[in-house]
Amino acid sequence: MNCRRKQPDIMMTANAAAYGNPTHITLSRVRSRWYDDCADTDDRALSVSATGIILMPLDTYKRKRDFNITSEPKPAAGTSHRTPIFVIQEHHATRLHYDFRLEAEGVLKSWAVTKEPTLDPAVKRLAVEVEDHPLKYAKFRGDIPEGQYGAGHVEIWDNGTYEHLPGDKDAGSIADGIDAGKIEFVLHGEKLRGAFALVRMKNDGGKNWLLIKKKDDHARPGAATDEKQKPSTESRKGKPSAKRARAEGRTSGERPEGIEFSHEEKVMFPDTGYTKGDVLAFYDAIADHLLPHLRNRPVTLERLPDGLSGPDAPHFWQKNTPDYYPGWIPRVELESERGEPVNYVLVNDRQTLLYLVNQGTITFHPWLSRIDNLDRPDYVLFDLDPGHSTFAAAMTVAKALHTMLDREEVANVVKTSGKSGLHVLAPWTGAGGYDEARAWALEIAGRVVEDIPDIVTTERSKSERHGKLYLDVMQNARGHHAVPPYVVRAVGAATVSTPIRWNELTSTLTPGKFDITSIIKRLGRLKNDPMAPMISAVNP
Repeated sequence: MNCRRKQPDIMMTANAAAYGNPTHITLSRVRSRWYDDCADTDDRALSVSATGIILMPLDTYKRKRDFNITSEPKPAAGTSHRTPIFVIQEHHATRLHYDFRLEAEGVLKSWAVTKEPTLDPAVKRLAVEVEDHPLKYAKFRGDIPEGQYGAGHVEIWDNGTYEHLPGDKDAGSIADGIDAGKIEFVLHGEKLRGAFALVRMKNDGGKNWLLIKKKDDHARPGAATDEKQKPSTESRKGKPSAKRARAEGRTSGERPEGIEFSHEEKVMFPDTGYTKGDVLAFYDAIADHLLPHLRNRPVTLERLPDGLSGPDAPHFWQKNTPDYYPGWIPRVELESERGEPVNYVLVNDRQTLLYLVNQGTITFHPWLSRIDNLDRPDYVLFDLDPGHSTFAAAMTVAKALHTMLDREEVANVVKTSGKSGLHVLAPWTGAGGYDEARAWALEIAGRVVEDIPDIVTTERSKSERHGKLYLDVMQNARGHHAVPPYVVRAVGAATVSTPIRWNELTSTLTPGKFDITSIIKRLGRLKNDPMAPMISAVNP
């Protein structure tokens, strides 16, 4: 029996008192959507709002997951966006696939696309219809535990808004389009743009669809989605506010003469008004200071394609470099803790740096070690996190560390974290790798705690810190990343992690003193980069 073909109009009466509302509500002509597998019919839970009964097609989603184990969003009706959203999540499950989701009826209508979506109209991607997901799933990234449905790593591959293009009078909504077997829409994403269609395949039970790019100005015949191709019609022509990246000699692929930057007018930091063009200009200006701290280190990218535009703005961490990135951008393939290959990007030059910023990267998070010796860190990080303490306490602890490290004849520098605390860095010159470096750092931190126990602790449990500053050295571990100097942080003020001189640890220093504008002026006044001792120590 093909249950999808059975779509009866029914009369449903619900006693709303059972849901805390004494009003008797009648819901008429509710269309029940059936699936091809009767045993897996998506029975709909009912909830009552001020306007009546809301259908919540999340029962199948709920049945497949144990929310005491998985961190995936729990099933709940979401508040629809004024402009509907879409998201594509790169899902490293048993087989790599791409979960394509469209917002409709307060949920995310979902398909598993077997290969990376493309802008080539000649390529049709198989898309298998799956259960609806809650709207909050649009921001989900992370690991689904072993033994859970869909176990594996999930990253956000693309997202944005979309417009539905009803093909005829009988397909006025996405739900109607699903019933009819054809949905047409226009995507406004970072990678996918323009008109697309989802078309159900015939004689296969109803779950298999094809995702097809329609021919328009955004189509790229003969190629998958790739920023190497001609920039979209929305890209800004002419000279951007950040200079075009200058080509540098390389041996790993052909490098274009410049990069077309897109959407430079987009406001990335609403509190300050800084635009994407401002962020590009900052990274172009700071590149010579920043690149020595990124070069030949695996980097995790903190991406906010729409900036800090609100609580629902996409914000994700990207470790794996997508195939559509240009071939001239270097990668290094490493094995994850799960034994899966991860292609980390290497930010070795200005052009790569600016390309990634144009893709929505706000902050770069490199490893503490380089690819020529990944098991040995170049330096040790002491992270001074005030938490419920104060920035003044952070300065006191930093000075204590400075005194102790000087006594040990170990070079050391200090910088603002770009958020609320301070970082103290020391080169690792001892024998051994991460374990030995972390043990040494923990010993130094313990001696600081002994000297000033009233204001600092190495206690990892927040409930046991009792208002003291947390001196964290546990980030000194293989595979962990750190905040390098001269990167913007994803906070409203667009503050920058800034190296400072030790005599600047005074009451005039605040954690938000330096942003993408003031730090450039500061470096213009300084004769020497405060990070110079560290650069010399780790680059002998």
